[in-house]
Amino acid sequence: MSSITAGRISNAPWVGQCPSWCVIDHSSDIPVDVFHRSAFAVLAPNADRSGWEGPWELHAHIVVPEIEQGDDPGLLVIDTQAGVAGPSVELDVTQVDEFIRQHKVFLARVEQMRDQLAEAVKEQQS
Repeated sequence: MSSITAGRISNAPWVGQCPSWCVIDHSSDIPVDVFHRSAFAVLAPNADRSGWEGPWELHAHIVVPEIEQGDDPGLLVIDTQAGVAGPSVELDVTQVDEFIRQHKVFLARVEQMRDQLAEAVKEQQS
């Protein structure tokens, strides 16, 4: 039987308490993930128009070790539908704040472009 090591799979059920947002079943007798993980937040634009063969999604989720790892309190992981094989980034709280700020600016610009597109379509139809 292997021991619990953060970041690895363990054969021993974990007996601690999960944060309210954790969606992992740590009580199983089969090897379990020894990180607390949140549900995914998913951004999925219209894949039919992407020109990409597979789904085009962006995922974000929290990953926190069950056992404290010194200066590793946990991270927000952002990755693509490709999962482990695809691009990803791990962000601490300060970096997540900057990521959110950048996305608010991005979203405001996308909303502005949407309005411009709607106006252009309206002009073409009149």
